[in-house]
Amino acid sequence: MTKHSSKTTFHERMREARPDVAERQQAHATKRAIANQLRDLRDARGLTQADVARASGLKQSTVSRLEALTGPVPTMASIERYVAACEGHMALVISAQEISLPDAAA
Repeated sequence: MTKHSSKTTFHERMREARPDVAERQQAHATKRAIANQLRDLRDARGLTQADVARASGLKQSTVSRLEALTGPVPTMASIERYVAACEGHMALVISAQEISLPDAAA
């Protein structure tokens, strides 16, 4: 059995042991942030996925994939259609500095 330093966390040991998993988790962070914000917007408007699909012209299965926590990051066009269907607002920020996404869980 391998002994670990008490100063390393479980997540640090996992990143060291399985860098492929750590990379995949990081890749999904952006998708999760977008999906959570879309779902929060829809919930705030009291809409169902079917409502958003009808208003946006997207299929309900597409709306579901946009809200999925994993998978490819959606296109800007899909996000814009979803947000418009929910009568929401969005902004794109481009910066030379690191940008923190709002915590959708807060």
